[in-house]
Amino acid sequence: MPAGADRLVALMFGEALAPQERSPEEDGGAPLAPLERLPEPSGGAEPSGGAEPSGGAALALEGVAFGDHRLDVRIAHLAVRRGEVIGLAGLEGSGQRLLLRACAGLLRARRGRVAVGGADLTGRPYPAFLRAGVGYLPADRRREGLIAGLSIEEHVALRAPRPGLFLRPREIRRAAERAIEALRIRGRPDTPVERLSGGNQQRTQLALLPAGLALLLLEQPTRGLDLASARWVWEQLLARCRAGAALLFASSDLDELMRYSDRLLVFSGGRVSPPVGVADLTLDRLGRMIGGELDDAALPSAPRAPALPPPPAGSDR
Repeated sequence: MPAGADRLVALMFGEALAPQERSPEEDGGAPLAPLERLPEPSGGAEPSGGAEPSGGAALALEGVAFGDHRLDVRIAHLAVRRGEVIGLAGLEGSGQRLLLRACAGLLRARRGRVAVGGADLTGRPYPAFLRAGVGYLPADRRREGLIAGLSIEEHVALRAPRPGLFLRPREIRRAAERAIEALRIRGRPDTPVERLSGGNQQRTQLALLPAGLALLLLEQPTRGLDLASARWVWEQLLARCRAGAALLFASSDLDELMRYSDRLLVFSGGRVSPPVGVADLTLDRLGRMIGGELDDAALPSAPRAPALPPPPAGSDR
């Protein structure tokens, strides 16, 4: 039997929660820092929900199927526009992580086609997705997002472009100092990342993302962060949307999903709903969908992804 909305929310959070509005005036204090990148800063962002999609295909999925030993996830059509925020809702382990990893090139689809920015990347390795402008921030910052034992400066060195065989230590140190200042990381260039708080680890991950991404994939982007830090992170993410990136993010926070998403995909035991606009949802309806009521006749049909050109003959997969 599908779980009721109140029961589902209690299972996810341990208690029934009333929806809360995240306003820019909360917590007071100094204005939050604008989005900046390495090596130079870019503009700021307003802490508002879902950026207006700017058009153009950032991601297109056609008849894809992927999974693991527990789940077989299938998505018939999905088109994500540049500047759009797509939230992935559902109990953890329902397939959201699998979709993000498939879109990042870390999990190969069993069938179907995956395109980023109009380029067919079906079956291509992870580096090809990186070159196409895909960024991925996993939920486990310490084990997957960052490397324990390495400092902030060493992480900057790993992501720095290498025109020759040797790195320039002074340039790397200055880049790390700019990242720490721009993203307000509480640490020094030589601070090991495992000694940073969860919020500062997330800020470090954001600092390591290259500029000009077409698609940014995130798991639990604000888990473990206080309200002010969570709002700051979303300012940075929405600034990237306004610069043209599309966002797909999975979260167990229903308020976060409703607050920042333009559309939602709802996962329930490997089943996936068509994309539905947040304006057509309530927390009660979202809870019922997460509980298994996906076959709702009122759900809008999913927009069909644009047709992808056939791969060139003899292309390297």
